[in-house]
Amino acid sequence: MTAILLRAGYQVRDTGEPDAAVEMIRQSRPDLVITNVFLKETRGHDVIQRLRSEFPELRVLLVSGLPDDEIVRRWANKDGFDAFPKPFTAGALKEKVREVLTGAEQLSS
Repeated sequence: MTAILLRAGYQVRDTGEPDAAVEMIRQSRPDLVITNVFLKETRGHDVIQRLRSEFPELRVLLVSGLPDDEIVRRWANKDGFDAFPKPFTAGALKEKVREVLTGAEQLSS
C-alpha cells in the first residue's frame, strides 16, 4: 500500500507497530490513517477506538480480508470509518483513498 500511495503522490508514513503509529499521529496529524483488521498483538478496531478517543475527527480506512463480515460492518457503522476489501488493485486503493479524503473535505465545507 505504501508504494502504491507514494507513486500516486501521497505523503506516507508507515509502521507495523500500533504504539508507534499512535505516536506518529500525535506528532503530525495525518489526513487519513489506514490500518488492517488484524495487527500484531491487537486488532485494528482496538487501535481505531484508541485513536478516536484522542483524535475524534480522524479519518480511518480499515483494510480487511473480511469486509462483508458482520463484525467488521458493525464496527464501521458504530465508529464511523470505511472498510475496504482485500485483495484490491492499485487503482481501487487510490480511488478509495481519494473517495475518503474528498468525502471528508465535503463534510467540512
